[in-house]
Amino acid sequence: MDIKNAVAACLAQYTSLEGRASRTEFWYFVLVVLVLNLVVFLVSWLFLPPNVGPVIQAMVMLALTIPLFSVFVRRLHDLGYGTWRIAFFFIPVVQLICLYWAARPGQKGENKFGEEPVD
Repeated sequence: MDIKNAVAACLAQYTSLEGRASRTEFWYFVLVVLVLNLVVFLVSWLFLPPNVGPVIQAMVMLALTIPLFSVFVRRLHDLGYGTWRIAFFFIPVVQLICLYWAARPGQKGENKFGEEPVD
C-alpha cells in the first residue's frame, strides 16, 4: 500500500470502527497528519496574525482527530485487541504503549475483527 492509498483508506473509513488496519496504513496516515500539522504551524506562524494561527491549527487537528482515532482502533483490531484499549490513547504518559502496539505486526490470517489487511 502506498501513501496515497493509505491516506485515502483512512479518510474513507473515518467513521468506521470495524475491520482492521495494517501497519503501513496506520503509519502512513500518522506521517501525513504530522507533516500537515507542521505545514499548518509554519504557515500560520509566518503568514497569519498571532490570534488566527492557533485557531487554524486547532481546526486542522480537530478535523484529523476522528480519522486518527478510527485508524488506531482498526490497528488495535489487527492485533486482536478490543476497542476498550483505546482508553490508553488519551492518557499522555501511557501513550507510549500505544506506539508499541501500533509498531507490532498484526495477527496473520483472519481474526474476530475481519480478514487480514492487504499491505
